[in-house]
Amino acid sequence: MELETVKKLAFISCPFDLLVEEHLPVVLQEKVNLEIGLNGTILDRYKMPSFKKIARILEENGLKCTIHAPFIDLSIGAIDSLVRKATVERLMMAIDIAAVFEAKSMVFHTGFEPKHYYGQQKEWLKNSYYTLELLLSHAREKGLKLNLENVFEYTPEIHQALFSKFGDPHLGFCLDLGHQKVFSKTSMEQWLEGVGTRIRQLHLHDNRGDWDDHLAVGTGEIDFDGVLAFLEEKKLTPLLTLETHKKEDVIPSLEGLGRLLDNHPKLLSGLLRSIS
Repeated sequence: MELETVKKLAFISCPFDLLVEEHLPVVLQEKVNLEIGLNGTILDRYKMPSFKKIARILEENGLKCTIHAPFIDLSIGAIDSLVRKATVERLMMAIDIAAVFEAKSMVFHTGFEPKHYYGQQKEWLKNSYYTLELLLSHAREKGLKLNLENVFEYTPEIHQALFSKFGDPHLGFCLDLGHQKVFSKTSMEQWLEGVGTRIRQLHLHDNRGDWDDHLAVGTGEIDFDGVLAFLEEKKLTPLLTLETHKKEDVIPSLEGLGRLLDNHPKLLSGLLRSIS
């Protein structure tokens, strides 16, 4: 597949501060769509006029984006009420920024870590339901779709509980294949069986199973073909985000994604239709 075609299908991960300070010229030159990353430092440092300026530049150049919300230290079901309050505040800020960019989605983490919340899962879930009610209400007002990502969860049970509580069309699943490979204690097949039909976005990067390396697609041991075959079978056309941590891995990842999609023509056809 031609590289220019793959660029139209993929979003490239880039933190907002690096975009502003370093990468914007090449983004505009190469015409790549972005997953713009936010964190607490970025939200403290930059004000809304800065986000509006970059959003206007991307729009003028015909580029689309998604938003990755802050996640460090945050937990939607935190037992400590002050941590939960901070989580809501940060995610609400991210939703407002995503709306400025007219983002195709906003990805966020549950913040659930099995070892940290051992024995407190029920209380964590109860708290998370309340948090999600607030976030979804705000997202609906902004016309924004939210996608909940897997990170440290051992199994899909937490996500299953959240999705069964919220059938809302504004809440979907972002399957991070690298996180599943490194952190999960259940197979990809079990994740797909449990929450696969809620997939609206993929985070694509590679590793060798021992560390969350965020390598270029196709340079590790992840079975991308198995997931793409599932999507093809279920006729799902999620957003595709490449999350490599090194800028020199962006082109190899785009090329790797192109090779994968060439092997799944029905999925490719559906993805092309979804962006037309």
